[in-house]
Amino acid sequence: MAIAEAIVPDPTPAAPDQPWQEWLTDFALQLRGALLAHPDGARVVSMAQLSRQTAAWSELAMSTLADRGIPLHNARIIVLTVERFTVGHALEEQSPRPDAADFDLEHYRAAYPVSMRAIAEYFTPGRDVDDLFRDCLEVVVEGASVIARQ
Repeated sequence: MAIAEAIVPDPTPAAPDQPWQEWLTDFALQLRGALLAHPDGARVVSMAQLSRQTAAWSELAMSTLADRGIPLHNARIIVLTVERFTVGHALEEQSPRPDAADFDLEHYRAAYPVSMRAIAEYFTPGRDVDDLFRDCLEVVVEGASVIARQ
């Protein structure tokens, strides 16, 4: 757990007038950045769920959402979803890539043509994995907005 404590920085509190969606997005970006800054950072942090530092992140996030009128039950669900999405995404980013010798790209293209077209379409020049994370996170946070209103 000590390594996880060193990986996860102190969370940044929300500004008093900052919309919770904007703050939660910044929260996830800061967490992802910390995880990716260390080899196997996401794996280490995912295995240290009881660390004081990860608990501090959750506490701040839930209290921030609750302070903005989101019922605590919903705040917890939203925070867990964003945290787990962020750690899971970083885990995938830090996972070893398959050996090119063991991967038949042409077979993959033939077997999964829609997926391959979607990937090619998404990653137009100028778009990268950071954009993909932000776009996916936007879907998560916008979905959380629905839960927050319940």
